[in-house]
Amino acid sequence: MSRSSKLTPDIQKRIGENIALGLTYSLAAESAGVTYKTFNVWMAKGRNPTSGAHFEFYIFIQKCNADSARRLLKRLHDAADA
Repeated sequence: MSRSSKLTPDIQKRIGENIALGLTYSLAAESAGVTYKTFNVWMAKGRNPTSGAHFEFYIFIQKCNADSARRLLKRLHDAADA
């Protein structure tokens, strides 16, 4: 019998929120109660498939990265205009 994955919707959300705030992958994972090694395993499993929980996680993390970068660049742009 295989062990159930720690990759739950709640954990995914917590990691994503942390990344969107600007935390590193390592800190985002640790803050959500997941090791950085586990985070990397999930990302690797989701990198190539076209469906499944790990694929959805990978896509979600990429979106959180983009959101974080956009938010940071907007702040810099707004500060430069002030």
